[in-house]
Amino acid sequence: QVIAKSNSKSKVFINFADHGAPGLIAFPSKYLYAKDFHTTMMDMKAKEMYNEMTVYIEACESGSMFENILESDVNIYATTAANAHESSWGWYCHPQDMVQGKHIGSCLGDEYSIT
Repeated sequence: QVIAKSNSKSKVFINFADHGAPGLIAFPSKYLYAKDFHTTMMDMKAKEMYNEMTVYIEACESGSMFENILESDVNIYATTAANAHESSWGWYCHPQDMVQGKHIGSCLGDEYSIT
């Protein structure tokens, strides 16, 4: 369900940084599949919920969310950390995962976001 409060003049930015696999991105307890994400974006287009949309996905195989799916005439710019067939690599992982002197047990960045 789309809950964005946007309109035909809005510039919408979507940022996702977590896990992915071919045709999906993974939330802690659910998956978002490429076809469902595409349906949502096209629904937003039909309801004039944006003028411009930028989608930034930092996940393995993240290119599969758009490859051969996203139309070129819908004013959506998609940028991904990986193509549909490659991994995305974490950076600043242990022992470089320090925040305020404590190891947080997670990578602090991704090769895509730090370059």
